Amino acid sequence: MVLQKYLSSMPDSLSQRLHVRADTCGNNVCLGLDPVLARIPLEGTAADVVEKFCLGILDACQSRGVLPAAIKPNIAYFEALGMDAVARLPKILAAWRSAGAHTVLDAKRGDIGRTSAAYAQAAFQTFGADIVTVAPYMGRDSVEPFLEDPDHSVYLLLRTSNKGARDFQDLIIDGEPLYLHVARTVAGWKNSENIGFVVGATAPDELERIAGWFHGRSLAPSFLIPGVSVPGVAGGQGGGIDEVVRRLRAGGLDPRCHLINSSSGIDYAWERTGDRTSWAIAAVQALEELAELAAL
Repeated sequence: MVLQKYLSSMPDSLSQRLHVRADTCGNNVCLGLDPVLARIPLEGTAADVVEKFCLGILDACQSRGVLPAAIKPNIAYFEALGMDAVARLPKILAAWRSAGAHTVLDAKRGDIGRTSAAYAQAAFQTFGADIVTVAPYMGRDSVEPFLEDPDHSVYLLLRTSNKGARDFQDLIIDGEPLYLHVARTVAGWKNSENIGFVVGATAPDELERIAGWFHGRSLAPSFLIPGVSVPGVAGGQGGGIDEVVRRLRAGGLDPRCHLINSSSGIDYAWERTGDRTSWAIAAVQALEELAELAAL
């Protein structure tokens, strides 16, 4: 009942909803769930291990009274473990959503209209996600099917965190990088208030430039910022949280509207001590450390 009341009273745009969530839970951390069996100290079938892992972190979060603003399971890691593991995703998403977290399905979809409509149905109805990541490079008709329901949103790939992002996204066209042309075009699309953008933490100059470009415009989107590292934990892509927050503010944006994502840095925080028995508690402690460093 509390969750239903919260959801029914949420503001209209994606950035506003995330601002409310950040104020409610006290952080803007997005917990990526990337299950890798070799790094999970649990036994059983792949599907059982994945479920115990994802829900065990939730249990530990609730026990310590801390929850992330959102979770982001990457569907590739579930698919790699077989269809039984994929079949556990709806239960995992529903449990986190019932706890109040926004649920982002990291699937990077995008295809011709009819196929995108099927992808949208899978993400929002079959799996039960609130938000899905989408590649915008096939154009408007490949994105619109994901925006038909105002309760659902997308994060479009804009300037990603991988090294190869510069191969195409940084190309200069008419004096501006391609990623700004994408931003300008998308800003004029229908239901753009439910569009956010993936902007990697590993490109701080680009992050600040994108933030500055959006500052003061009618579209004030949320960013999903992957590649954030947790100090002392191996596996992150290396973007510093203090730098991310500073660059957002330098660009004139409020960090509370944006999700700062860490996946393996939180998931496998137990590896820094080697204590396999405290894997869930270690994950929550890493989440707390990241939330404190973000310093909303």
